[in-house]
Amino acid sequence: MDPRDLNRIFESLQGDSALLRAVPGFPVVAMTRQLRSISADPGNTVGRPFFELFPQSPHTPASVAALTASFERVIHTRATDHHAQRLDVVDPATGQLVERYRESINSPVLNDAGEVEYILHQVELRAAHDHDRLSAQSEHQRLIYETALNNTPDFVYVFGTDHRAIYANDSLRKVWGVEDVRGKVWMELGYEQWHADMHDRELAQVIATKAPIRGEIPFTGTNGRRIYDYIFAPVLNAAGDVVAVAGTTRDVTDRQAAEQIVREHADRLAQADRAKDEFLATLSHELRNPLAPLRNGIQILRHTTSADSPHDHIHAVLERQVDHLVRLVDDLMDVSRITRGNVSLQSETVELRTVVENAVEAVRPEIDAGRHRLSIELPEPSPVLQGDRVRLAQILTNLLNNAGKYSEPGTDIVLRGVVEDGVLLLSVSDAGMGMEPSEIPHLFEMFTRGGRARTSHLDGLGIGLALSRRLAALHGGSLDGTSGGAGKGSVFTLRLPLPGNAEGPLAGAGRDAAVRLDLRLLLVDDDIDAGDSLAEVLRLSGAEVHVFDNGPDALEQFASLDPDVVILDIGMPGMTGYDVARALRGRGVQVPLIALTGWGQPADRERAFAAGFDHHLVKPIAISQLVRLLASLEASATRSTLDSQATG
Repeated sequence: MDPRDLNRIFESLQGDSALLRAVPGFPVVAMTRQLRSISADPGNTVGRPFFELFPQSPHTPASVAALTASFERVIHTRATDHHAQRLDVVDPATGQLVERYRESINSPVLNDAGEVEYILHQVELRAAHDHDRLSAQSEHQRLIYETALNNTPDFVYVFGTDHRAIYANDSLRKVWGVEDVRGKVWMELGYEQWHADMHDRELAQVIATKAPIRGEIPFTGTNGRRIYDYIFAPVLNAAGDVVAVAGTTRDVTDRQAAEQIVREHADRLAQADRAKDEFLATLSHELRNPLAPLRNGIQILRHTTSADSPHDHIHAVLERQVDHLVRLVDDLMDVSRITRGNVSLQSETVELRTVVENAVEAVRPEIDAGRHRLSIELPEPSPVLQGDRVRLAQILTNLLNNAGKYSEPGTDIVLRGVVEDGVLLLSVSDAGMGMEPSEIPHLFEMFTRGGRARTSHLDGLGIGLALSRRLAALHGGSLDGTSGGAGKGSVFTLRLPLPGNAEGPLAGAGRDAAVRLDLRLLLVDDDIDAGDSLAEVLRLSGAEVHVFDNGPDALEQFASLDPDVVILDIGMPGMTGYDVARALRGRGVQVPLIALTGWGQPADRERAFAAGFDHHLVKPIAISQLVRLLASLEASATRSTLDSQATG
């Protein structure tokens, strides 16, 4: 294009711009009127070297060299270059140089060969006071950012695309042990070769992918060997190009040490928990062993006593109390099962009257010891519940026990039952110490007694109400408490859904129908009392029972006895029940094997089945349950014999 045409175009443009030839001296090809007006010779600018029109001021001795360097970068890189500096210009009114500050954008204009032919020089000039204002604002922002960055315990830093440091906050400079990080590479900052190479690869990855990366690495600096978690993130310009890589690093040494302590503590707790489970399992086993002959003895007395005997009631009391002991041992067996609410129910139809009688019988000593007056008001006819009679009685026992425990001697306790819209409401009220409203929710938390802990002379672990509420929930009901405040007594209400046709007593209530057995049994138990008493009970049901107190003798006599069913204790000395079961199965014996043991954990059941047992029962077994199992095995064997005869 003709230079005159270019000049006409630039004459019409606003702002401070010039088109320069990309040759030494940078002669002017065209210039806007506004920029020409502040040059040294406004009437003669075309063809003149640029720095003749804008000479160097004595106040800015390096200004020409700095701008020349910007022009040369444009020529060499063929890319736009940004430049800022002081540049004094001529005031047209006075002819004197005045202080100005210039921010320029120098852009290449290429010829057909791709070489830089012209440089488009665009300038924004600011007066000194504008520059001072902007500088003050910039300094203010810098102080804010540097104060924030220098007072964080994290390390903050920036590296250029040439992998050289641009910035590091005070915390990092102290670790690196350097005052000025600018221009330094990793090795110059104290990194080992492998470490420097790794970070260089990561910087290259961030620059190439424009995506951040994260890592964790040890580093030995002025504060010793530490572990650091770091993030490298790309810094993008307006065009989306990576112009730097910013990073943050956090010292996680103490955190990792704390996490390790927590892990070790958790491991110790887990070991302690396993030890606790093993202890409870052993304790439960040892408690079940004496309970077994007790239950067997009660059954013998029940079978040898007529229903109208004055001793029959005593036998029933003993039986119920042994049942309660068995359930307590079951709870002791797995405390974690209780805390998680995983308490299984043995659901059956049961009259409310029966549940209440069992609960009152269990709590009667506490009531009598406190000289309390217990009133019972139940609906008639007695509703029928669907649930676990022992667990339901356990809920009421806990409520009545608490009422007596936290009331003054000689006060009234009322157990009242009403039916509303198919729901049974059982309430236990007392005139005792009461509760503050804020205490009530915490009473249902495990191992918590709330403000009642003030009464330190009263025993209790604080699990009764928590367990009772969970048992109520398992029955589809709820348990809540209310109180008018301290010293105003308490009311606990149990809500239970009633099944259809829930009113009226159960038909056929009484002793279980007698079941007669026609079986030859081999019973092996090293506890002589348990073995002999169980054998006597089974003989009362018609079974032929042969008892041994060790495994080897039982194996020796097995062939001659030819039993229909084998009942084995597990924890026998020398040869365990597992060993006997495996030996019998190894001989090809196919008769049913029943494990009757004090070990009742799920793992114990799995181990029994793996050894060849067909059934796993936990001591002390309810005799009716064992008799029903034996009767079902006898019936199954009879059917198999008849089928064989029919096909033969």
